[in-house]
Amino acid sequence: MSIEIREAKTKKDVKSFIKFPWQIYRTDSELNKYWVPPLISDYEKTLNPEKYPLWEHADRALFTAWKNGKMVGTIAAIENRRHNMIHEDKVGFWGFFECINDQEVANALFDKAKSWLKQKGLEAMRGPISPSLNDQCGMLTKGFDSPPVFLMLYNPPYYNDLTLNYGHYLEQELVAWYIDQNLIDKDRLRRIANLVLKREKVKLRHINMKDFTNEIKRIKEIYNAAWEKNWGFVPMTDKEFDTLAEGFSQVADPDLIYIIEDADKKPVAFSLSLPDMNVPFKHVNGNPFTPWGLAKFLWYKRKITMVRTITMGVVPEYRNKGLDSIMNAEIIDVANEKGIFASEMSWVLKINEPMMKVAKAIGAEPYKEYAIYQENF
Repeated sequence: MSIEIREAKTKKDVKSFIKFPWQIYRTDSELNKYWVPPLISDYEKTLNPEKYPLWEHADRALFTAWKNGKMVGTIAAIENRRHNMIHEDKVGFWGFFECINDQEVANALFDKAKSWLKQKGLEAMRGPISPSLNDQCGMLTKGFDSPPVFLMLYNPPYYNDLTLNYGHYLEQELVAWYIDQNLIDKDRLRRIANLVLKREKVKLRHINMKDFTNEIKRIKEIYNAAWEKNWGFVPMTDKEFDTLAEGFSQVADPDLIYIIEDADKKPVAFSLSLPDMNVPFKHVNGNPFTPWGLAKFLWYKRKITMVRTITMGVVPEYRNKGLDSIMNAEIIDVANEKGIFASEMSWVLKINEPMMKVAKAIGAEPYKEYAIYQENF
């Protein structure tokens, strides 16, 4: 049977696009064991050109694949003009890829995304990036035997075969590190942290939620300075950063967000860790806003035993001075007080040797890997 590709344009079409993954994961007991349904309202906002600030400098098209009258796959094609301006290239992106185990269906989806990107004058496509590196990205390649943590993705193993068989090559690898706080040498890490605090004459403090607007400005400056030279990095606009911060503030624990200041009280580093909200989200079927969904959310929220360190940034002049040990020691101390004894550092580029060394030094173990693929036209 022939495969039909349709573009999702109406509100109803986009809702069907978002809800398609349920057909992949709910029908497979092994996948369903680990998969965490996305929050439908969050995806609706992210894909709405009028609500999500990324689309002020990017375009997207959402495509669905149909076979025998049934939806069998989805993909988004994305042109990020800000990325191409900063990196001086012509790369397009694909994301939100979901597909039955059928190479012909996958080929049809990739072909459509490629055709759309070519029409934009682009010369390569890279993914999965859904819809930017500041959102969710990477295809799981190792670590299928445990659920993803907050804002990380899960997919069937065969997605990698579908992507490589189409003609993509491996562009980058991302690593997630697991820290069992009962197994690492916490006393040693705290001693190192105290030595660095004294040697560098810096101080660590927790974020001040009463001064949230100004705190976000300080963090944004560190973030842009710290990540400037990273692969694929595109500085967020003020509106993008504020939107991200607003979303995080709804689930954040201020005891797990830190700023390090120098002797002149200038911010030089920050760390952001968030509770693993996937624990309650796993049980609300994409909608925590129903009475039953809210009850489940509040019940399972009490069972969170893990945090995710999403980002840790140090301005260039303070790199390789051990400031990371200060923040890692604080995360562990505070988390232990809250009854949390595990954390994930993610994601870390495999080519980022300094961060890989930091993870190994504190006793973390690499337990999940993700791939970003590319095809040149």
